[in-house]
Amino acid sequence: MLQTKKVIGYFAAIVLCGIFLISCKTNFVSLRIENYQPAKEELPTDIQSITLMNRSMTRQFSNFREDSLQNYFYRNDYQLSKIILDSTACDTTLRAVAALLFESGRYDVVIPVDRNIKRSQSFAEIPDTLSQAQVSEICKNYNTDALMVLERFSTKVMADYTSEKNMSERPPYSYQYYASLDLAYNALFRIYKPGEKAVVKTIDLNDTINWEAADYTNERLFKQLPTIKQALINAGIKVALDVDSKLSPDWIPDNRGYFVFSQKNDKGQQLMQENNTSEAEKYWNELAQSKDKRIRSKAEFNLALASELNGDLDSAIQWGLKSYYTFYRHQTEAYLKKLQARKETLQKTK
Repeated sequence: MLQTKKVIGYFAAIVLCGIFLISCKTNFVSLRIENYQPAKEELPTDIQSITLMNRSMTRQFSNFREDSLQNYFYRNDYQLSKIILDSTACDTTLRAVAALLFESGRYDVVIPVDRNIKRSQSFAEIPDTLSQAQVSEICKNYNTDALMVLERFSTKVMADYTSEKNMSERPPYSYQYYASLDLAYNALFRIYKPGEKAVVKTIDLNDTINWEAADYTNERLFKQLPTIKQALINAGIKVALDVDSKLSPDWIPDNRGYFVFSQKNDKGQQLMQENNTSEAEKYWNELAQSKDKRIRSKAEFNLALASELNGDLDSAIQWGLKSYYTFYRHQTEAYLKKLQARKETLQKTK
């Protein structure tokens, strides 16, 4: 199994990206961060690891040779609409989904070597759901929380080619050539989890990707278009991107800031530049005991930021409110609004 990538916090994780500038008047350092934004259809939090398998390929699928497939379309004057079931494109979908889900940092993913589940139905049919016993056995064998199965996959290639004589010229006339390639794909995924309700989510995808070109020679024209094989593989990758957009969280750039207490060699700033948030938090905790309200409110503000960086929005809001009531600053009011907005967004997603 691929190594686990942990997301800090329950629904929030923030990555520290960089520090930009200091304002001499306010001693306020601007900070660039990325906020963890859960996906709209993200899986339940008890699903951290997934086994990926394929039940879409039938005997109708073939691993088409790129040159043979291209010549087949050329022999038909590149004017053809045909369903092509390519095993490479289908398997590319599965491998691309695994890579994208894992890179999101949200899921561990396992793709078994023997990942193809046999089926007898036509490619166009949707198979019955897997039994609870099958799901439990697979998840147990690969030590994962859920099973994701590509249940159906198909691609339809629509190629078109025309030529047009340039009548503005004198004979012999030149020609301009046009070609387009549209590829419609359909994919159905089911996500199973051991238990009474086996199917956790169904993802049904239908879309079309297209390319077009125009030129005065056929050679240059078709260099602008992918081969049919390449287009089929691109469709598989596009399916994976569609799945990832539904299930994987995102990182949203945002601006934050914190106060420094010395123009030169501020300890908190040095620690933040070293990405040592925990030690900076200890330093600011000491300053938060100050009897000087101005110093204490700045330290409390900084502790709100530290809590957010640790994924604890509730604590961040509490520290922000302490700072607000200790000594009012416009930065504190603006920051509290950002924190509350983030919390509301995460609650809606949850």
